[in-house]
Amino acid sequence: MKNNRKFVPTRWSITAVDDTIGKKIINEVKNYPEGDYSCYFGGAWGNYYLILFFSENWSFELFETYLQYQVNPWSKSGNFYSTDYEDYSGRKTYAKECAGGYYACRLPVLEKMKESKRQQSCLALRFITPEYNVPLGVWVCREATRKSLHEKAISFLSKELMFQYAAELLQKQFGFDIQLLLKNSLLLKTNKQQKKILDFSN
Repeated sequence: MKNNRKFVPTRWSITAVDDTIGKKIINEVKNYPEGDYSCYFGGAWGNYYLILFFSENWSFELFETYLQYQVNPWSKSGNFYSTDYEDYSGRKTYAKECAGGYYACRLPVLEKMKESKRQQSCLALRFITPEYNVPLGVWVCREATRKSLHEKAISFLSKELMFQYAAELLQKQFGFDIQLLLKNSLLLKTNKQQKKILDFSN
């Protein structure tokens, strides 16, 4: 009997588990009612996450930014950030820019939605500081995201108020202009277009 098993790097198998569990939870989350606008901020090991939840159907986007780099080493387009996105129908290909960090971050986000029994769209912003000077693997992304989501949530009546809070927070913490990322967000562009279509149909 031919043995078709292959050895793969441990990080691949970890990412496969994150992705598989995440997809299972996504199917559950899609049955929940929409949640509210809420924000979490926290992290560990020099990795900090600002996680923005929107009162929309499931979708997910991650931006990863090295605060001390002008060009992100993972960016395929030479940007200062790397990013990957999925809409309600899910990804068809591997997250090439954020790689395993994408699935490691997405999993705790989905766990939070499952816990609250609410469906939301999520924009996650990862900020990597000089404190993180030795790569430790995707477990850092997963656990830093979990630590962020264990912080107290701040709820908002609108996404405009949430963006205002997020902008002030990042400016205070890192001297960073959030608009540099928001203007390149596929998640925000898609949500805006969907709203326009719904308005037209009514």
